[in-house]
Amino acid sequence: ISPEAPVPVLRYSKKSMEAGGASNVANNVHALGAGVAVSGLAADDFAGRWLRKHLYEMGIDVSGIIAEQNRDTIVKTRFATKGQQLLRVDNELTEEINGNSRNAILAYLKEHILGFSAVILSDYKKGVLNSGEFVAEIIRICNENNVLISVDSKSRNIEAFKGADFVKPNNLELAEAVGFAIKDEESLNRAGEEYLLRSGAKALVVTKGAKGISLFRRQQDRLDFPAAEVQVYDVTGAGDTVISTITLGLVSGLDFSDAIVLANLAAGKVIS
Repeated sequence: ISPEAPVPVLRYSKKSMEAGGASNVANNVHALGAGVAVSGLAADDFAGRWLRKHLYEMGIDVSGIIAEQNRDTIVKTRFATKGQQLLRVDNELTEEINGNSRNAILAYLKEHILGFSAVILSDYKKGVLNSGEFVAEIIRICNENNVLISVDSKSRNIEAFKGADFVKPNNLELAEAVGFAIKDEESLNRAGEEYLLRSGAKALVVTKGAKGISLFRRQQDRLDFPAAEVQVYDVTGAGDTVISTITLGLVSGLDFSDAIVLANLAAGKVIS
């Protein structure tokens, strides 16, 4: 404890860097054996250059990553000791990206769309996918070219997801999007049906932590899939693993049920 204030003093041991956010989804899809391209924002700063180099060395196409003036690459710095996180410092700007950036991403998508089997929108509400019109245009381009599109979004602007093959909120994000708490099976059903109706998505996949995953489709009964029974070490990134595995499973020929079973197994590996 510091003699200057009642705070811990850490002795520096080592520093490591990892790709987070949408890059974690890219890492998951790549680890499962698929070719991956990423598009989004990262500045021409130390973190942005590291990120591009790191992904490129993994074999991920980074030509769709663009920089926007006066917008640093998002960096989250965690201070930890013996595996226990003590403090996190976030350097981020989360306001909506500008029109030039949106146009550049759309141009990249249109140029490469015929080479894609699927597109995943990974929305951490950091500005890239804030615009509902922008999201709707990406989905339209995918639909026009018969490319599967899945969405993992913290946004409440769910009407923009019309035409998406599936959307994957967690239980809390589902409740926030529909505006009421999910307390039991009845409220879960009501929330799922309202989300499907309002969003216009073809399917809804709800991750519920230790309670597994629920699948909602129009005019069909809800299907539930239990989570893998594992010793939980860290749940961070489990949602990224789920959307990556289901998306890759669907484009590889699995039906929804088998893709979700596989996703539960993959998420179990990640959290343990």
